[in-house]
Amino acid sequence: MHSDESVNQLVYENMLLSRHALQGAPPQNRTEALDRSSTVLLARLRAGGPMSVAELAQSFGLDISTVHRQVAAAMKSGLIERIKDPDGGVARKHQPTEEGVRRLEAEFHARRESYQRIVSDWPEADVSELARLTRRFNESVERSLGHSWPRDYPPAS
Repeated sequence: MHSDESVNQLVYENMLLSRHALQGAPPQNRTEALDRSSTVLLARLRAGGPMSVAELAQSFGLDISTVHRQVAAAMKSGLIERIKDPDGGVARKHQPTEEGVRRLEAEFHARRESYQRIVSDWPEADVSELARLTRRFNESVERSLGHSWPRDYPPAS
């Protein structure tokens, strides 16, 4: 069992980290920014291939109606399209459109630039260690929820 103080620090610092991560790169430096739900949906579909709303809901641990609203908004924005199941199933699947892929790549590029500025004076070993520990934390969360996330990292550009 870990001390209450160390877990309390982890909770607080993670709250602050998520605040920074959700903001991504400053919007004033970009002509377009993806909202959080579109970014997560597109990243999941890009990493794991076409999925139905039910599969997305299960992978996120959310109710179907929430995911349906998010998918509908992304479709209306031209970021996601509905397709026939490539495996021949009955349920329709969803995948990123070309525009969705382009916008997701631009989003990750802007976030990489932002993070690069933030850690520019850090030793490479510290950046690698933070990435390793963040992945370990995320994988522990995923195991506890029973929802793993494919790790097909977007290429650095």
